[in-house]
Amino acid sequence: MKPIKIKKPVRTYTGEKWITNSTNKQYLAPDFDNRCAYCDDLDEYGGGYNAYHVEHFAPKEKFKELRFIYDNLLYSCPYCNISKSNKWVGKTSDESVVANKGFVDPCTDEYYKHLGRNDEGKIIYLTSLGEYMYFELKLYLKRHLIINNIDRLRERRWALKAKIDEKESKGEDVEELRKVHNILCVVLCDYYELFLKDEEC
Repeated sequence: MKPIKIKKPVRTYTGEKWITNSTNKQYLAPDFDNRCAYCDDLDEYGGGYNAYHVEHFAPKEKFKELRFIYDNLLYSCPYCNISKSNKWVGKTSDESVVANKGFVDPCTDEYYKHLGRNDEGKIIYLTSLGEYMYFELKLYLKRHLIINNIDRLRERRWALKAKIDEKESKGEDVEELRKVHNILCVVLCDYYELFLKDEEC
C-alpha cells in the first residue's frame, strides 16, 4: 500500500491575506505542487492551472466568514471540487467529521490514515471514514488511476534518459537501456490513449 499523494501539501500562508479566489489561487497552486489536494492529479492533465479550482474545505455557502481564509482553501481538480460541492456533516466549521462521515483536510497527516493507493496506483479507502470520502469525492474514477500511472511512467522515463545520457557521455554501451526506454515510451503512449478515451466519456 502506498500513500494517496506524493507528498503532503503545506500551506505557506495563514489567515485572510487576499480577498479574491484568483489571487489566493496563485499561491495555492505552488503550495500544492499544482496537484489536486484530494486525488493528487497534476493540473496539466486536467486543463492546466486555469481549469483547476479554489476549493473551500468548509463550504463558503455555509461559512461565509471563511471565504478567503487561506487555512480553509485547497487547490482542487474540478472533479473533486464539484463532487464535494458544499457537503458538510458538522454544525460548525471545525466539525468536519461526525460518526465516520465527513471530510479530513488533505494538508493533515490524518488524511493519509484513511486513503491510500494499491500497487497498481488505484486509490483505495482504509477506514470507514475513508470509504465515505472515497465515494463522495468519486475517487474511484478511472482517470485518477491513469493519471497516477502516467506520472510514474514519466518519472521513470526521465530518470532512465538521464542515466543513458550519463553513460553515453562516458562512452559506455547504452543499447539495452535504449531498448527499455523505447518500451517505456510505448507504454506511456498507451496510457495517454486510455486517458483520452476516459476524457471522452
